[in-house]
Amino acid sequence: MVLYPRRLQRLGTTTLVVSLPKQWVAERRLRPGDIVYIEVNGDSLQIHSREVVQEPTSVTINADEVEKPEVLARIVASCFLQGYDIVRVVSNSGFTGTQIQEILATVESLPGFEVVEQTARQIVLQAIIDPTKFKIEAVIRRLNVLVTSMLGVAIDSLVRGVSEKAGDVINTGKKLEELYSLAVRQLILALRNPSLAHAIGIDMPIAVLGYRLVAKALEEAGRHAISLAKESLHIRHKGAPTKKEIVDRLVSLADDVQSILTNSVNAFLTLDLKMINIILDSLQGMLDNIETTERELIEEISDAELSLSLRVSLMHFSAILESVRIIAEVALNKFVRMDTSVVEVAPPT
Repeated sequence: MVLYPRRLQRLGTTTLVVSLPKQWVAERRLRPGDIVYIEVNGDSLQIHSREVVQEPTSVTINADEVEKPEVLARIVASCFLQGYDIVRVVSNSGFTGTQIQEILATVESLPGFEVVEQTARQIVLQAIIDPTKFKIEAVIRRLNVLVTSMLGVAIDSLVRGVSEKAGDVINTGKKLEELYSLAVRQLILALRNPSLAHAIGIDMPIAVLGYRLVAKALEEAGRHAISLAKESLHIRHKGAPTKKEIVDRLVSLADDVQSILTNSVNAFLTLDLKMINIILDSLQGMLDNIETTERELIEEISDAELSLSLRVSLMHFSAILESVRIIAEVALNKFVRMDTSVVEVAPPT
C-alpha cells in the first residue's frame, strides 16, 4: 500500500477538496468530469473509479472428503455464518440419504438459506436475505425479547406450577438458533464489508466483538431457559416444594434473574452508565442468595430427586447471571469508547 500525503484546499466558502495521485488517475484513464465513488470507512475513505458492486461470494464443499454426515452439516452451517451467498455441496459418488437429511435439516435452521438446486451429486444453497435490512441492534433486541419471554414461561413452569407451556419454551429453541445465526452472519459480513457495517449500525470494527459476545450470552441464556423448562417437567412428576418460604424465595430469585437480564441488554443498547454499574454491583448478592437457597433446599426437602432438580435449576439461574455479567462488562467497554461527559476520548495524534 502506497500512502500519498495531500493538503486540504478550500473551494468556495464551505467545500474542501483534495487532489488525486497522478499515477492512479492515469492508470484508470480518468478525465475531468468523470464520476468517482467515495466509500466511507470510519476515519478513512476509499475512492473507486467505478461503482462498487458486491459480487456474490460462493464456496464449494466436497462431501466425499467428509466422513460423517453431521460434520458435513456443521460445515454447511459454518459457511452460512461466514457470510457466503452461495454454498455448493458436491459428491462424485452421490449423496447418501443421511447426508441429504442432515444438510436439509441444517438449512431449515438457518434464516433465509434456501435450496435452489438439488441433484444426486450436487446441492446448491443460496442466502436470499438482504443483510442491509437487519440492523444489528434490532437483531439483539429481538434476541432479548425472545430469551426474556422463554425465561418467563420457564420460570412460571418451574416455581409457579404453570407447566402447560414448558413445551413451548423447548420448541422455541429453533427460533433462538435462527436469530443467533443471523446475528453472527451479520457481524462477520460487517467485517468483510465496511459499507455494510455502517448500514447495520457498526461504527468501528472493534464493536463487532462486543456485539458477538452479547449475542452469544443471550443465546446461552436462552439455552438455560430451555433447560429450566425441561427441569420443570421433571419436577411436576415429583411434586413441587410445599414450604412457603422456599417457594417464595424461588419466585423472588427467578423474577430477579429475569429482570436483570432484560436490564443488562437495555443498558448495553442505551449505554446507561448508572444502570450498568447497578447490574454489576447486584450480581454477587444474587449469586449469594442462590447459594443460600441451595443450602435450604438440602435441609428442607427430604425427597432427594426433587431437591436435586431444584438445585440444578438454581445452577441454571447462576449461569444466566454469568451471561448478564458478560453483557454488562461489554456495555461498560463500549461506554468508554464514546465521547461523553465522563470519558473524553482524545483523537489519535
